[in-house]
Amino acid sequence: MDTLDWTAKWADYTPDKIAITSYDSNQSYTYSDLNSYANRLTNKFAELHLEEGDRIAVLAEHSLDYIVLFVACQRMGIVIVPLNYRLSLKEIANLIIDCTPSLLIYNENHHHQVEELSLQNLTTVSFDSLKQVYQKTETPAVKTFQIKADNPLFIFYTSGTTGTPKGVIYTNKMLFWNSLNTSMQLGITFRDSTINVLPPYHTSGWNIFVTPLLHKGAHIGMLEKFDADKTLCLLELNKTTLFMALPTMLLMMQKSAVFKDVNLKKLRYIISGGEKVPSELVTYWKEEKNIYIRPGYGLTEAGPSITSLHHKMAELKPNSIGKPNFYLDVKIVDKNGEAVKADEVGELCIKGDIVTPGYWNNSVKTSTKIKKGWLFTGDFAYYDAEGFLYMKGRKNDMYISGGENIYPQEIETQLENLEDITKAVVLSVKDDKWGECGIAFVATDNKQLSVTEIRDYLKINLVAFKHPKYIFILDEIPLTSLGKVSRKKLFTYFNAIKSD
Repeated sequence: MDTLDWTAKWADYTPDKIAITSYDSNQSYTYSDLNSYANRLTNKFAELHLEEGDRIAVLAEHSLDYIVLFVACQRMGIVIVPLNYRLSLKEIANLIIDCTPSLLIYNENHHHQVEELSLQNLTTVSFDSLKQVYQKTETPAVKTFQIKADNPLFIFYTSGTTGTPKGVIYTNKMLFWNSLNTSMQLGITFRDSTINVLPPYHTSGWNIFVTPLLHKGAHIGMLEKFDADKTLCLLELNKTTLFMALPTMLLMMQKSAVFKDVNLKKLRYIISGGEKVPSELVTYWKEEKNIYIRPGYGLTEAGPSITSLHHKMAELKPNSIGKPNFYLDVKIVDKNGEAVKADEVGELCIKGDIVTPGYWNNSVKTSTKIKKGWLFTGDFAYYDAEGFLYMKGRKNDMYISGGENIYPQEIETQLENLEDITKAVVLSVKDDKWGECGIAFVATDNKQLSVTEIRDYLKINLVAFKHPKYIFILDEIPLTSLGKVSRKKLFTYFNAIKSD
């Protein structure tokens, strides 16, 4: 039995313990079920002549079936390629062309997309038909699988908000060290439980809590789609101990009518990241529910458990992403590759077994991002005198206006300090006079708030050259399917207004 086959281990130690539960279908699988079902699925894949290194593309929401598939593919060395089912047909087709899968698995509710894709010479099969195979009553033969540490397990396509999506390779080695980092920082044990509301086409939907809790023999509840009211009720009903949500999701939850009524006393803390975690959010949950929020940092190319801010430091170090986790090295470098001093801004670099070996079919991009084992994240950061890290935004987001380096995140933070602004996003465009200039989009519930008031506020709190040239007031900031800011939609909005 291989040391990376966590499901087989727990099926031996605690066969009757519930491993995963779907709160959509109200079904549960024990660790014994999960182990047996995965074994039967490997038999089916062998009949389909699937081999180590083959890719299986998946067009489906997260589910119990997806977890069974994960275990089976890990055992056979097959690579899962989770597809973003919210993309257009053309975008999905481009991803399939790029990863050249041997099989496409889909949920029945995506059958029409599969038909419209007109995929020639590609075998397609539904999860429903696979379930009929792996839930047969006969006992599958006991097998021993040699899971190789360097074998790819996933290809995660980046969101593509700033360009063509790139396939990030995720290996078994990354899986193991990320799980260890996560469980050590958070003290995860077999007694813990979570509810996963994150989609499978992003690393967070697998590697924030799903795979670390499988490693620990804990319990994973699943919802195919995030719903604030339902999530709050389930967190209470199931005495959930750990939860991960993006800041946007947490804001939706605290605005829910259910929020004040639920008792979440079993919830040790909430992990949040993916975008800036406002200090006001941390304070609100602590005051209203006595729940700690632990901000952190991760990315598709590494971890994603890279840094974590201890929950008791969250209010003492507002806006910090914490300190690096155990089994990795971090440095911040200037444009010449030299390490910066405290409070100096530079590019965050990561080294360790949690770093991807590269991008699928893209050796050029790999060589520009990974140098001598160091992943250059493209994120600007700095650390304070006590070693706590702070983000300054994406390297690609920084712009130069009139010879001055402008960091959008700094402006966004100032704007969000204005009481009526619930969310702010700053982008940049070319400018004939200054080279580049800023565009600010702010969301507010106050219909009386004016651009003039915002500019007057900025005059007091921010040096003039950092002021955005354009300011737009919106009812809400458009988001991607993962709950992150959709810069594409904001640029489309700006270009439409400008053309008018």
